[in-house]
Amino acid sequence: MAKIKVIFSAKQEHPVIKGVIDRLKKIKEFDLILHDPTKDFFCLSDMPQSFKDADIIIVKVRNECSIDLLHYTKLYNIPTLHDVDTVLMCKNKIALDYALRKAVNEHSEDLEKFLIPNSWTQSLSKVNRFKEWASSKLPIVIKSHYQHDKYNRFNFLVQNIEEVDKFCERYKQFLYYDVYIQKFIECDGIERKVYVIGDKIFGIKRENPIYLYLREKPDNIDVSLIEREEFEITEDIIRLSKILSKELNLKIFGFDLVKPINQDKYYLIDLNDFPSFKGIPNIENELTDFIKNYVLTH
Repeated sequence: MAKIKVIFSAKQEHPVIKGVIDRLKKIKEFDLILHDPTKDFFCLSDMPQSFKDADIIIVKVRNECSIDLLHYTKLYNIPTLHDVDTVLMCKNKIALDYALRKAVNEHSEDLEKFLIPNSWTQSLSKVNRFKEWASSKLPIVIKSHYQHDKYNRFNFLVQNIEEVDKFCERYKQFLYYDVYIQKFIECDGIERKVYVIGDKIFGIKRENPIYLYLREKPDNIDVSLIEREEFEITEDIIRLSKILSKELNLKIFGFDLVKPINQDKYYLIDLNDFPSFKGIPNIENELTDFIKNYVLTH
């Protein structure tokens, strides 16, 4: 019986991905081919035969090379875990905001405990005009428009209008690009990260990095070093996860919730396709089992 040709495209040094790769190599039904989008580039006019012959290509988006590969799969009808349209939507915070808002609004009866923060798109190319616009909306969080590039990703809290100048000095290379802006939600200081792998849902909570900054004022915050612990997934969160999976066409994803002060509701503030899953025990086994079952049944 012919093996299933599976291309797995991801940064292979990532600890979780490394564990998944080790396990995928042991699946006897797979002819596994590895691709690292940070190292293994391709000629668009002469793609490798292994890509052309693939039965499925699984891409953990890292950079534009990953997006190019997903465009290729769409042009030549090669099955993927997440298609290029879904990934581009998740990459662009504005498009993602529209999709999340639409999903929550259309399922408002089932999702009455979840809210989406007010948000806007603006440019800081004319700083005085931006300040005039922002002055009535403070506090706000300025975020990068695109979220897959970790080197050009930021969350910057503006509590008073003078802090806009600090942003312009620190991120002056972005003053001619649109930015995504969310209303800052005063919360209990905890960020709840929900991870979804098929029909399994996991919850990890950590201190909200913005509150960590407000308390300690460090020059930089390495979010990977913030301590994490599991939290209980409620029926409301399960319902939200299933709706987001269906409406956004996602099988593996994560999203962030914050709980506002004195409210029994949550704000949905972010979502990421194929996240890092940091802090979940034995996550490599869960991811491998899902990928195996998905490939064998599709």
